[in-house]
Amino acid sequence: MNLLPGRQGAPLILVVDDERTIREMLQHEMEQAGYRTLTATNGAEALELCQKTPPDMVLLDAVMPTMDGFCCCAAIRQTPHCENLPVLMITSLDDEESVAEAFAVGATDYIIKPSKQIHWGVLRQRVRRLLQAYAAMQELRQRSAQERKLTQITAQVRRSLDLETILRTTVGEVQELLQVEQVAICEFSPVQGGRFTVESTRAGWPSVRSVSLPLVMPPAQNPEHYSTDWLVQVADGDEVTGDVWYGALVQRLGMQAFLAVPVVLGERLWGLLTAHHYSTPRSWLPHEVNMLQQLTMQLASAIQQAQLYQQLEAANSELQRLAAFDGLTQVPNRRRFDEYLAQEWQRLAREQSCLALILADIDFFKSYNDTYGHVAGDECLRQVAQAISRKVNRAGDLVARYGGEEFAVILPNTSLAAAMMVAERVRQEVAQLRIPHEKSAVHGYVTLSLGVTSTLPQPQGSPAELIAAADQALYQAKQQGRNCVVPY
Repeated sequence: MNLLPGRQGAPLILVVDDERTIREMLQHEMEQAGYRTLTATNGAEALELCQKTPPDMVLLDAVMPTMDGFCCCAAIRQTPHCENLPVLMITSLDDEESVAEAFAVGATDYIIKPSKQIHWGVLRQRVRRLLQAYAAMQELRQRSAQERKLTQITAQVRRSLDLETILRTTVGEVQELLQVEQVAICEFSPVQGGRFTVESTRAGWPSVRSVSLPLVMPPAQNPEHYSTDWLVQVADGDEVTGDVWYGALVQRLGMQAFLAVPVVLGERLWGLLTAHHYSTPRSWLPHEVNMLQQLTMQLASAIQQAQLYQQLEAANSELQRLAAFDGLTQVPNRRRFDEYLAQEWQRLAREQSCLALILADIDFFKSYNDTYGHVAGDECLRQVAQAISRKVNRAGDLVARYGGEEFAVILPNTSLAAAMMVAERVRQEVAQLRIPHEKSAVHGYVTLSLGVTSTLPQPQGSPAELIAAADQALYQAKQQGRNCVVPY
């Protein structure tokens, strides 16, 4: 017989009386009525018990030595977790002042034992009524607190657009809301079936993320059916067989209570929000199930928003990538070159480190186009871009199409000597492509002329200075016969 929500076993009654005979009689009577009992011989002992093991009710004698029942009752009301529990005073005092004082110090009720005899039937009825009222009050408080918590969880879940944050917040907050040992989310996948992806678990209990779950994606059906077909409640250690999809999970991990609430997106069963309790039997109150059903609707909406946001982010990222890349050569374009050069100029000005730039031009490319046609010219540009990229592969380096048949290479933290070595490797790599160019005045194959410069950026300076220097070096390379590397 358990009248109080959230407690295991029969209600616990603390009997406080300094007279052994009456104390034992009260204890016997309460246990005969199905209650558990603790006993104390004085007020100080009663307070110590209340602090260690808060009872569900106190039967308290008013007249005791050292600390009487009135002082003890007032002290109980100051004890954590005992502020609202029912205190029934049982005493021979029947004057108005004693009754008034009992209620003034916080007694819930007062029963007089006439001629030092207790009316057991009256006492049992009073105890039952007080416990029922206390249970109803506690349940109301618990429900109010849970509903407030549900509102907070809903607000937290709806605030985020990050799916992982949404799921982790949900399991953590629901675990606190239900006061269970584990809450997890199982997602359905067409490839992997049902699997737990997120959990919140108290220390000492097994993880479910490593446990395979024999679930398959259910066929399309009316979404309204999910609430009944997939809502599962195992309570108070119910017997579960392996024939049901959750049977193996409950049996293998030794769960004494299991609750699964479906998460439905549109017309698709996305997954399950599950709660697990291991240590003791646990019942699922109707309002708790109802709260989780409300929460999963909000969770489904938040998941959809997060998925849409992820899709939008991916689309924006792709648009940004496309806007920054040259469609023909698939290397960054002039716009990205300008942005990156300005960014690195500022960074290296702060760090006082070198920034190198290479400008490369395909020799006699107009003649190449005129001879072989624009389709061949486009393929030539693609091959040259790939060749340059193969030789410029440090993190932070950037190869870009600068314009027409010109390419640029940004080399952060690079001296002029090191940049010259990179440029020479690039020139040789393009030459080794052996792309025929019969109209070239310097070689029978496509070649590059490259101008190289490096500087220590200054905050008051401009990247245009670096471009002008590299451009001057490239001009000198062309003047010197092309197919060469010239520094500035």
